[in-house]
Amino acid sequence: MKEYQLIVIGAGPGGYVAALRAAKLGMTVAVVENREAGGTCLNRGCIPTKTLLHSSEAYHAATASAGIGIHVEGARADMNEIFAYKRQISAKLSSGIESLFKGAKIDLIRGRAQITAPGRVHVELNEGGCDELAAEKIIAATGSVPARPPITGLDLPGVMTSDELLEGCDHLYESIIIIGGGVIGIEFATFYSDLGCKVTAIEGMDRLLPNMDRELGQNLAMILKKQGVNVFVNSMVQCVEKDESGLTVRFSEKGKDNSVTGEAVLCAIGRKPYMDGLFAEGLAPEMDRRSIKVNEKYQTSIPGV
Repeated sequence: MKEYQLIVIGAGPGGYVAALRAAKLGMTVAVVENREAGGTCLNRGCIPTKTLLHSSEAYHAATASAGIGIHVEGARADMNEIFAYKRQISAKLSSGIESLFKGAKIDLIRGRAQITAPGRVHVELNEGGCDELAAEKIIAATGSVPARPPITGLDLPGVMTSDELLEGCDHLYESIIIIGGGVIGIEFATFYSDLGCKVTAIEGMDRLLPNMDRELGQNLAMILKKQGVNVFVNSMVQCVEKDESGLTVRFSEKGKDNSVTGEAVLCAIGRKPYMDGLFAEGLAPEMDRRSIKVNEKYQTSIPGV
């Protein structure tokens, strides 16, 4: 059994920063991660979407600049190259985190971790086999995954989460319907709209970006509409159906039935905590609805976690 002073489960922004800080303070640290270092932010969130927006903004500027005297002939968007660029940037940053771990003498263990008892972690290694770890303290920093509401048809081919959409596509969709008008949905709406795709955004609340200032969401809706994006608010999605014409999203808009058809559908209603298999049976911590309950020092009901 390998022993450490601290085990961090998850190498996302919360986990890797905590690990580096602990190592700097002199602790022996292990980080367990079953995917790329950097978590959602570097690989399936903030950085990839900003990289895609960089590409789409460049394309939009090239194709919409004739009115100011700049003529660009033959500009085209190659989706394979756009997503390859996104992967390149994410891989570079992820590699940088691994280098920081090496410099700080932090052990990066590739596998899926489960807390089996206070101070004990079982790891199913990605390369096969398992490892048993022990530590005085454990930090659970497993991040989040896309949420899927119980709506009929969200499991149909062509209906994706943001994680799946960021895997890439070899062609530009002619049209895409985005369920959710939060930050994730709006970033993708902007990306595809800039590339010339017909975009529809459907939000259940009374404005886009409902968790932000009202004025922000209202002004953003006006900007997107000017760019050709169809925006529906106060609209509750009822189901998604598929036929020869594509994917049809049926929704209730202010009490009236409506529908829109497109080539692809993105479900972007938000994210939820990822805790699948994190705690062994019989060891579950106290919960606060969907999240782990913690005190003012972020300690759970399990000692040392």
